[in-house]
Amino acid sequence: MKTVALRRMTGRGSILMLLGALAGCSASAPEVDTSKPRDEGIRFSNVQVLVTEGEAAYKRHCLGCHGATGDGKGPAARMLSPKPRNFQLAHFKFSSTRSGQLPTDADLKRTIRTGLRGSAMPGFAALSDRTQDALVAYIKTFAPAKWSENPPAAPIPIVEDPYRSLVDKTPAIQRGEVVYHGYVTCWSCHPAYVAESRINEHLVACGGEARSGFRANLSGVEAKLNVEGQMLYPTDFKRDFVRAGMSVEDLYRTISAGLTGTAMPTWVDVMHVPAKTAGAAPLVQPSDLWAMAYYVQDLISQRPQKLADGAFTPRDRPQWISLTGEPPPKPPEAPSAPEEFIEEP
Repeated sequence: MKTVALRRMTGRGSILMLLGALAGCSASAPEVDTSKPRDEGIRFSNVQVLVTEGEAAYKRHCLGCHGATGDGKGPAARMLSPKPRNFQLAHFKFSSTRSGQLPTDADLKRTIRTGLRGSAMPGFAALSDRTQDALVAYIKTFAPAKWSENPPAAPIPIVEDPYRSLVDKTPAIQRGEVVYHGYVTCWSCHPAYVAESRINEHLVACGGEARSGFRANLSGVEAKLNVEGQMLYPTDFKRDFVRAGMSVEDLYRTISAGLTGTAMPTWVDVMHVPAKTAGAAPLVQPSDLWAMAYYVQDLISQRPQKLADGAFTPRDRPQWISLTGEPPPKPPEAPSAPEEFIEEP
């Protein structure tokens, strides 16, 4: 009996001692909010989450042309011209940054959203903003060293458009013709749209000197290699697609910033030719870039209208198309007339 009582007392005493210890701990320990889950386990950054989402979107929408490794050699690439972008080299032509600099995230997102006219790159405006941001994050993983070693580039400055308020843009178009041919000399690659004598007038008006000769085929384009060794054909604005947009703002951006990896340089930093007489307006100034944009847009508007319904004749036979270069098959020979057998009497 005594032993049992002692055990009971000992058990009761242990419980009391335990409760006292817990009370002492709770009095000294900070209060913890147990209404929310504890922050434990692996934590992923927002960039890592975006890259993971972007990889899934890339495999669905981009891999067929740009390839699994981003080298621009997807299964469809051999059939495409121009070729898909090689993300490993990180030469992005269309951006708001100066030629040779990496584009901004907004530049990459704009290309994903709007596509590139006249190429196999469609617009993916139907994708959510989140998915477009994820694709941008994943594209950067194909050239991690370039994106980590180069600081984000600033977009080119946008000077005030002095022609925006004009209802009639004729003064802008006329000024753009002068600068196009006389200072920027776009006809070095693109076509000239005026006679040689007129070009010389524009050269002198922009502070230069008249020339005694010009390149052959001045009304055509001058093909040149890009940094990847691909032959590029500059745009004929009266005929060809303008890939990065045809609005005045788009054209201003392309002309001012230039095209990375091509012969098209950045112009926004060199549009300065002072007047020959004191107090006169500069011969060339940054706002002339807007005049060029209006001039190019006017050239685009001069393209022939699309054929109306019924204004064309369908091909009367199929056309041979070969992906490997073999000649078309020979047409079947016409059957010879059957011989006539005349039975002799």
